Amino acid sequence: MLYLELAKLGIGLFTSISVVVLGYFLNQRLKSIDDAQWQNRKIIEKRIAIYDDVAPDLNKVYCFCRFLGYWKEISPSDMINTKRNLDKNVNIYRHLLSDEFYEKYDKFIHLAFRTYTRHGKDALIRSAILNYWGDRREHSKYAWEPSFDEMFDLTDLPIDSEFDKAYLSVMNSLRDSVGLSNNT
Repeated sequence: MLYLELAKLGIGLFTSISVVVLGYFLNQRLKSIDDAQWQNRKIIEKRIAIYDDVAPDLNKVYCFCRFLGYWKEISPSDMINTKRNLDKNVNIYRHLLSDEFYEKYDKFIHLAFRTYTRHGKDALIRSAILNYWGDRREHSKYAWEPSFDEMFDLTDLPIDSEFDKAYLSVMNSLRDSVGLSNNT
């Protein structure tokens, strides 16, 4: 009878210890999962912040070059500053974004700007000053300065459909790169 009582006590003690040990390991595993989710959430938040910085500037370049939307409000100086800002952000965060995005960004930016044309000089804007959509000298909401003419490269301009395709491609790639689905 004593052995039976000791066996019951031993089983009860073993069960209690097993539950405590199992609970400890389960708690550690859940904490690890929670930490990983927190880290992923922070990465996603950062990528969305990058999207919030980069997407409006890409749109600004697109609108200016294609004479769409608010193009009349964007001066050539604004465009050069926007390119600088885009290049800075894209290069700073290059390793958080996909290689595909970087390649599509490079293609888009080279359709909009001619780079490395003059030593120590800014990139040139690859868009018309005057076309069937408007005249930047007359229709803009800022005062046109004669020096703005020198900020353009009017040779071998990209065709509208090529520019549209590159814009959609870089925006879709940015969306995918930051982890947003096509349905959100």
